[in-house]
Amino acid sequence: MILQSLVNYYEALAGDGKVTKPGWCEANVSFALDISYEGELLGVIPLTRVEERGKKKVELPQRKKVPQMVSRSSGVSANFLCDNSSYILGVDNKGKPERSIECFQCAKEKHLEILEPVENEIAAAVKAFFEHWNPEEALTSPALVPMKEEILAGGNLLFYVDGVYPQEDFEIKERWKEYLKDSSKAPDGLCMVTGRHSEIARTHGTIKGVQGAQSSGAALVSFNATAFESYGKEQSYNAPVGTYAAFAYTTALNYLLRNRKYFCTIGDTTVVYWAENGLEEYQNVFSAVSEPSVDNQEIVAGVFQNLSSGKAVDVEGITTKLQMSQKFFILGLAPNAARIAVRFFYQDSFGNILQHLQQHYRRMEIVKPLTDTMENLPGFGFN
Repeated sequence: MILQSLVNYYEALAGDGKVTKPGWCEANVSFALDISYEGELLGVIPLTRVEERGKKKVELPQRKKVPQMVSRSSGVSANFLCDNSSYILGVDNKGKPERSIECFQCAKEKHLEILEPVENEIAAAVKAFFEHWNPEEALTSPALVPMKEEILAGGNLLFYVDGVYPQEDFEIKERWKEYLKDSSKAPDGLCMVTGRHSEIARTHGTIKGVQGAQSSGAALVSFNATAFESYGKEQSYNAPVGTYAAFAYTTALNYLLRNRKYFCTIGDTTVVYWAENGLEEYQNVFSAVSEPSVDNQEIVAGVFQNLSSGKAVDVEGITTKLQMSQKFFILGLAPNAARIAVRFFYQDSFGNILQHLQQHYRRMEIVKPLTDTMENLPGFGFN
């Protein structure tokens, strides 16, 4: 039920263009490598965005739509058109130059293979870069030296050719789609999430943003030892989930965990919540009602007033009337080494969930000092 609910949520988000389609993902990108049509590195362009965190404004890497990135453990495996300096430039600050060159060679082979049939200037520039770039001379490159330390510190890099990001080029996008289809070796089977015959995912993507879990991401579905396998099936073939469903649920969950408005923490549990139709207004109202404050008392009072009269929730500032019959989901996740444990999963109509919250506040009512203007006690220790 958890995966199915997340797949339905993904489809609602995809319908509104809020998440990427299969074969693509969003990644944090720190720099763009400005290259000429001949593949020469002309300069490095910082890619940052400003985000408010409390009273401070911080600079963060930009979010960019890029070809689906691989899940790495300890092996060498390159991404297409977006990767770190080990793979794109063949240098890093990890103190293992031989491995860095191995990473670059892996990326070079992958890019030349994928782009070989594409005959346009953008693809030719990327191919020329990999054919001519020498990792052993990278640290003395005039174009790289000014930002050498920042690049070596980590972060993803993109290419930039005469004002165009290669991953946005139509012919390259079509070639990427074709490459994914041709290179797929997944067996067909019955997906236990969608109920449809499809390619079955051997491994699932990682989830990032769960408090206490690995920053590189942790798995919600995984089989990491033969003791957990049956009938000769390896890894996630033991719980057959189609490649589409695996992509959809991981994309939806990562989307929730990237936005502070869509999750909270209780102790070591990260709690995400969403409405089946994908409208964020339901999440906004739930967040306000579950954690009353001096600033949102009018919203909370308005919600409970509508609820008591049996009306759709109509809150000032929210243009959509919220239907009480809308399915709403609450999922609690906790870290467990390289995996994620499910603490709880709750689903009900949005109206019933609000009624339970209202009943909770009524039971918690106490005589307050005259100076206390809060109508309801703060909620459940959400952070």
